[in-house]
Amino acid sequence: MAPSMSPAKMAVARVITHKDFEREVLLALEEFGLFEFIDVRHQVGIAEIELTSDEEAAQALLDRLTHIVNSLGLDVTRGIGQFVEIDDSNISNALHQANNVLKAIDAEVLDIDSDMAMARVELERHKNVRDVALSLEPLGLALDRIGVTEYTYTAAGVVPQANLSKLEWSIKEVSEGTYAMRSVIVKRGKAVASVTVPAEMKNAVDRIFSALGFEPLAIPEGSEGTPEKIIADSNAEIERLSKEVDLLERRRRLIAKEWGPRILAAWELMEIERQRIEARRYVVHTKQAMKVWGWIPEKKAPELEEILRRRIGKVFEMKIEHPDFVEYDSPTYLDNPKFMKATEEVVGAYGVPSHHDLDPTKIMWLTFPLIFGLIFADVGQGLLILLIGIVAWNSKRKGQDWGPILGYLQTGASGLITMGVFAMLGGFLFGSFFGVETAIQPLWPIFAHTLEDGSPNTYRTAHLLKLSIEVGVLQMSMGIVLNLYNRLKHREYREAIVAFSYLWTYLGFVNLLFGVSANSVSAWFDPDGTVNLWVPILGIGYGTGNNGVYPLLPMSAQMFTLLCLVLPLAIMTVTSLMGKMDGLVEYLEYSIGMISHTVSYARIFALNTVHLILSSMFVQMLPALIEIPVPPISVLGVEIIPHQVWEHGVLVEPYVPLLGALVGTIVVGILEGLLAFMHTLRLHFVEWFSKFYHAGGTPFRPYAVSRLFTRPVNEPVAQTPLLTN
Repeated sequence: MAPSMSPAKMAVARVITHKDFEREVLLALEEFGLFEFIDVRHQVGIAEIELTSDEEAAQALLDRLTHIVNSLGLDVTRGIGQFVEIDDSNISNALHQANNVLKAIDAEVLDIDSDMAMARVELERHKNVRDVALSLEPLGLALDRIGVTEYTYTAAGVVPQANLSKLEWSIKEVSEGTYAMRSVIVKRGKAVASVTVPAEMKNAVDRIFSALGFEPLAIPEGSEGTPEKIIADSNAEIERLSKEVDLLERRRRLIAKEWGPRILAAWELMEIERQRIEARRYVVHTKQAMKVWGWIPEKKAPELEEILRRRIGKVFEMKIEHPDFVEYDSPTYLDNPKFMKATEEVVGAYGVPSHHDLDPTKIMWLTFPLIFGLIFADVGQGLLILLIGIVAWNSKRKGQDWGPILGYLQTGASGLITMGVFAMLGGFLFGSFFGVETAIQPLWPIFAHTLEDGSPNTYRTAHLLKLSIEVGVLQMSMGIVLNLYNRLKHREYREAIVAFSYLWTYLGFVNLLFGVSANSVSAWFDPDGTVNLWVPILGIGYGTGNNGVYPLLPMSAQMFTLLCLVLPLAIMTVTSLMGKMDGLVEYLEYSIGMISHTVSYARIFALNTVHLILSSMFVQMLPALIEIPVPPISVLGVEIIPHQVWEHGVLVEPYVPLLGALVGTIVVGILEGLLAFMHTLRLHFVEWFSKFYHAGGTPFRPYAVSRLFTRPVNEPVAQTPLLTN
């Protein structure tokens, strides 16, 4: 298992063939999907490639199709669950198929765009005319009177009500009483006013307008008549143009509905051609041959060779090289099963593993939902998470796209499924069904909510706290073991001694807590005291020390402390200081983290308790409305749902109060679900990763094309053919 946790070993693949097979090589690399180009052309200073006439035509087609896609409001980032069969074995076929689609709808779309632009310009103009007329209506002023004539200058506009009297006084003084002014208060703080003065006073009056916040109304050209007539005419034109715009929009939607799949397929076809043109930048040409270099996972080399042979025949040479810089400069490829990809992306959010790292994905795939399930332990709410995960996974399998937000559910569908399963298991262990304690008997009796006589189980929280700490000890120990293995793998023997002594110290410390005393450190140094061997998980519910579960060790507590705490701590101290400053920092991190990181796992207990309290709060506070009876169930002799459960000291038949369970699930399920996810993530990123994982690798970005709307003819799917002549 351990070797498979390391990132895949990378190699440089060099492919050489006749230059006439360039497209076949690119198609082979697309099919392979695990080839990251190395830019040799850039390193040797080779000039940019020259496009062929077909490639220039493809770029022009892509521009036109992009315009049509935008005009019709089609989304190129979301699949529609429908695929168009295409043949792009050569660029001529691709151009022909895309051109057929473009010719069929290009002219109509352009006409719609042109008519739509003109209609919207006219619509906006008439709205402006109406707005101006509405503003002047209270003044009863015709629009054709506004402006400069041979003898007068008339302006209308909006002015702050507080400046109205000052405006009239200023106009009166400047014009020496030769003016006409009308005003109406139209809304709080604002007034509409018209001012008429001799034409030669225009500049002086405009300066007053500017000083007093008078905003002149812009009168559209050709606006004549009374405000009432203009308003009526404008409303009629607005109604007509709005209908015209709606009709054009309906035509757009009809084209998008009828031609959408084929337009998107044609666009994708040309977009893929653009990517192929970009990929040609990495190809080196000689007089008769073409060469290309790239990173590939070493063990995938036979697969690439087989694809090349199938597409080209034997006229190629592929060489696998292992230059000295591979270990340091190569990108990181993680060869994990598909169902672990969601976990791999979570790991990637922390950082890409370097080739010196171990990939925690395979372990985290199990530990993440396990800890989440202990926090969010509820059968009913876990079932909902499971169902959401199944629906999201099924929709993704069918090629559906839920968009940028809900799309995260599709990406993490497999993770949701495992989290839902473990949340249900936690619910069965602790006896919680939609936050109700009157439905399921805990499979782990020590976590029963009530004792056999119906009294509350006061030790339940202590047992859950111990379980949380022990889960943390197991995960942290696993992290230290992984660090030890990785150090030995890379022959870092000083660091390996530090890791081993740290594990020795840590397990000795934990055994003293659980196998001697968690309350008295002095008991650890008692020469007459006994020490028991801590057995993970099995001793929960039985206390610490000599509890009947932990076997007695043949040594005193003092001797155990010296051998398993003092001695390894001294070894860790000496070997760490041999590493100078880096070793000192590592030593301090290990020493402090040994306690603080262990205690941090108590958040499992805290969040589980909060989840239970909040869920039960809704159950207790809200009326049941309907009490749904739950029939007794036993599996293989294990009683899952008993015939009777304790409720407030009285035996009752198991039931679920509908309203409380429903409201609690909606509120608690969303808030606590997110909170449980975040804290589970924190326990992995901070407490666990700090023991062995450093990240800092380079992401592997292979040449690949994404197809949401097309499928090559050699892939059997349900197709909608493109328009053909």
